[in-house]
Amino acid sequence: MDAIILAGGFGTRLKTISKGVPKSLMPIGNKVFLDILIDRLIFSKIDNIYLSLHYKSELFINYISHNNKKKKLIPIIEPKPLGTGGGINYVVNNSSISECFFVINGDTFSNINYDMMNEAYATSNYDCMVGISFVNNCSRFGKINFNNNQLIGFDEKSSYSKGWINNGIYIMNKQIFRGFKGNFSLEHDVFPKFINEKKVGIFKVLNDNFFDIGIPNDYKELYKQLAQGVRNERV
Repeated sequence: MDAIILAGGFGTRLKTISKGVPKSLMPIGNKVFLDILIDRLIFSKIDNIYLSLHYKSELFINYISHNNKKKKLIPIIEPKPLGTGGGINYVVNNSSISECFFVINGDTFSNINYDMMNEAYATSNYDCMVGISFVNNCSRFGKINFNNNQLIGFDEKSSYSKGWINNGIYIMNKQIFRGFKGNFSLEHDVFPKFINEKKVGIFKVLNDNFFDIGIPNDYKELYKQLAQGVRNERV
């Protein structure tokens, strides 16, 4: 299995504290957030990790050049913003990525077990699988609607109630992008088509410690939780 990390966003909501540093490169202890994502993927024996880049891509190129895992890290730079679906498709079309692969948002943290999700996907008949996590307030994310292990749809209406949300981790077959090109959305263009065909599954992450570091408060809270542990790791 290969993986794509989506790290090309502008990080607008975090700029009050990031001062323009891409979200994935924000510090956590003596590492950066991207280190945490990469370490967990490598622990699960992911072969190649493609970084889908655009905003300040030169900072990521410098990061890779000084990384002791750089042989596994492959940057793919979008010529212009292509949306979540278009960005993935651009990597697929400009790489030798495996037939089925992980996609991970570069600004979300989950305790997901990649090996268990991969096993669930491999034993299913779905073309795509979406990781979901339970949170106490869905207002920022929208709720996931599902029946058994099948995704039915996304409820994007603001709701402060508890519920299951998309945690930004996927497994997909690259054939699902056939017929798509240019700038398009994974959530609004690709998923509706395959949801209608009953080809999208869900993978529940139970008792997850989910964070979206796109806003300052959540970044600071995750930093507080992870920084001490990261400092104590051997780099």
